[in-house]
Amino acid sequence: MSQQAILLTIMSLIALVAIFKVILNGLDISSAAEKLRPFLIGCIMHESDATEETKKAVAYNKATRRFQSFKTVIQSALFLALVSTGGFGAIQKSLAGVVKDQIWKDFLFALVLGVGLFLIGIPFSAYKTFVIEEKFGFNRTKVSTFIADRIKGLIVGILILGSAVLLLLWIYQQIPTQIWWVALLVFMAIQLFTAAFGTSVILPLFNKLQQLPEGELREKILAMCKAQNYKVGRIFVMNSSKRSSKTNAFFSGLGKTKTIVLFDSLIEKHTTNEVVAVLGHEIGHDRLGHVRAGLILASIQGLVTFGLFGWAAAAPEMSLALGGTETNIILGVIGFSFLFSPLSLILEAITNTISRRNEHSADEFSARIGNPKDIQSALKRLSTDNLSNPNPHPLYVKMYYSHPTVEQRIAYLRGRI
Repeated sequence: MSQQAILLTIMSLIALVAIFKVILNGLDISSAAEKLRPFLIGCIMHESDATEETKKAVAYNKATRRFQSFKTVIQSALFLALVSTGGFGAIQKSLAGVVKDQIWKDFLFALVLGVGLFLIGIPFSAYKTFVIEEKFGFNRTKVSTFIADRIKGLIVGILILGSAVLLLLWIYQQIPTQIWWVALLVFMAIQLFTAAFGTSVILPLFNKLQQLPEGELREKILAMCKAQNYKVGRIFVMNSSKRSSKTNAFFSGLGKTKTIVLFDSLIEKHTTNEVVAVLGHEIGHDRLGHVRAGLILASIQGLVTFGLFGWAAAAPEMSLALGGTETNIILGVIGFSFLFSPLSLILEAITNTISRRNEHSADEFSARIGNPKDIQSALKRLSTDNLSNPNPHPLYVKMYYSHPTVEQRIAYLRGRI
């Protein structure tokens, strides 16, 4: 493929992916609005009987999807401008004279791009947090906390990802044609580290974790674990309410690092039996092997991704299309990320399909070891408290939902239990 053909393909894909995302957001807005539209009985038009909670959820979905579309358009316009004008190549050439060693030249280029994207994302994050989330009663984040989170995130990103990039650049200088499988191994190592130690090493930098205190909830949880002969390393309560009133829980870790984290807002808004049911759901993910399967799936996707990356990085036309004067590994990564974006959407949809099935299985596990009504009521309350879309568009669900809708989850349980 010629340099010009690659340039036109990249620009076309940036535009087409953006258009697809904007259309999908529009479909989801319209689908949610169906819950508010009047309906016909015979020849008489009646007002919608939607509750106030439903109206608020529809409004929240509309605000969120419109914001996502706006963000997509702005980011895509920026990328199109940089690609069409050779901006990426110009940045690379301007930084090349700052240091002499090629490894540090490429690392500086990657660092500037990474920090640049990070800074560009801050206004969007601020708007979503302090305007949208604030409007709908979710936001509890102080400005000082928001700023501290961004500083910590930048430092952690540079330390972890920066170290990985520097290592890969050094290896690339030694064996340039083999970098794809080395990058895959580094990617898998980061995945394993995050899965095993993310909750104990990284999360405490941002949130306070405390062991679940003594009381009725802890007693019921321990009784459930004992009945299932299940050994969990740690059960933490996270001060999520410091940032948001949304409720959730999650499972992480492998082997002895297994950890279950409950949001303090979950404990605050749900009954003891509902929290135990949610915990049973998280235990189900572990017992059913979902975490391990997720790591295997990520490795398979990584194999596909980095295999294609090996081809793209070695093509000099890729760097030239983005304004470079010679083959450059970072320009190759940028070009590849644009070319790969449609396939990335497909892989994400496949991953989410598997994830939705896993959620059904974990729900069923929780229902079978406890009272089915508890997990059902917990799911309903989670959906209501988080203002979940009451009627998401089916295509949006297929593409982006990692969890089934609450109606689908409850219908599944009623059909299985």
